[in-house]
Amino acid sequence: MLPEFLKFDPYNFVPLTRTPWGGELIVKAKRKILKTPDGGWPERIGESWEISTDSAFPSRIRNMKNSDGGHPIFETVLKSSAEHFLGQKISENYGAHCPLLLKWLSANDPLSVQVHPTHDHPALKSSECGKPESWLVLATESDGHVFLGFKDGFEKSDIIAALKSDRAADVMHVVRPKAGDYIAIPPGCVHATGPGVLIAEPQFVLPARSGKTWRLSDWGRRYNEKGERDPNGKPRELHVDEALSAIDWNLPRGDQLEKALVRSLKHKEIFRANGHNPFPVQYFSSAGLYPYKPLVDGQFSLVTCWQGQLQLISKNKEHLVLNAGESGLVSAAAGEIEVALARTDPDIEPCGAFFGFVAPVLQGA
Repeated sequence: MLPEFLKFDPYNFVPLTRTPWGGELIVKAKRKILKTPDGGWPERIGESWEISTDSAFPSRIRNMKNSDGGHPIFETVLKSSAEHFLGQKISENYGAHCPLLLKWLSANDPLSVQVHPTHDHPALKSSECGKPESWLVLATESDGHVFLGFKDGFEKSDIIAALKSDRAADVMHVVRPKAGDYIAIPPGCVHATGPGVLIAEPQFVLPARSGKTWRLSDWGRRYNEKGERDPNGKPRELHVDEALSAIDWNLPRGDQLEKALVRSLKHKEIFRANGHNPFPVQYFSSAGLYPYKPLVDGQFSLVTCWQGQLQLISKNKEHLVLNAGESGLVSAAAGEIEVALARTDPDIEPCGAFFGFVAPVLQGA
């Protein structure tokens, strides 16, 4: 019998050679309860691919086993049971591909100034697609901030000149978020994660394609082969012309952009998605037992826990425990369930969130 819940390997980390800006907050959150991985904890982790059917960083299912005793790859399991786990409509459209990718992000240095195109941008290759995404802020440090769109009061020509001359900080709007803030990153919105912020990032990616990021600036940095800052190293590749062609100049700026794209979530609050943010979410930040109804009827939900412990309980009394640093899936077959959040530290409230996605994203595919 297929399980109603899946738990994924929590150690699916991207090497620093790909994320040289990586920070300490993913390590800090995961090592509180989780066992030390083989080889020990890295000092810094830029990205943890929590739930993925991408061939570059595929997720393995921890609560299922192959005939040889190993843990199966998520995509492999979906080849025979996509409807059970993802739902009928999703499985019909995407087969063994889970269209919702979930990452954790942490940066010591700001990410490159970047933009994601729409799915139909003419500069995309056949193997590429757009990458609508959002940021759920899990934790922040005192100077934690992100860059979101542009400041008000600049002409388009001034912004382009600043971006081309590596002066992005002069024209980008800075947001200082707090835990529970949910930030939309629609196609065409220039952005960069700053230091001191731990983020869960849902993304929509098409099957057999990679979501495209075009970099406008990398803040003048150079790196060696180990992914370390080095004045004698090489700069990261930029895509200035493509990125400029993908910017949505109709987006508001400054405080008006922040008002449109940033929503502060309270305990148990449900965000149903809107034109800028196609990823519904429900946010939990207090110990207790709560009902959970799928964010989209007939579809799966992804779930992640970053403080304390979160237990999923089905109508059939199936249980699955997620500790801080672990993520899972609630199958479409499970329907309505219960969620129990418990403290593992008397002074820290448990926290978790459920993610889904809605029709506007599917229509863009």
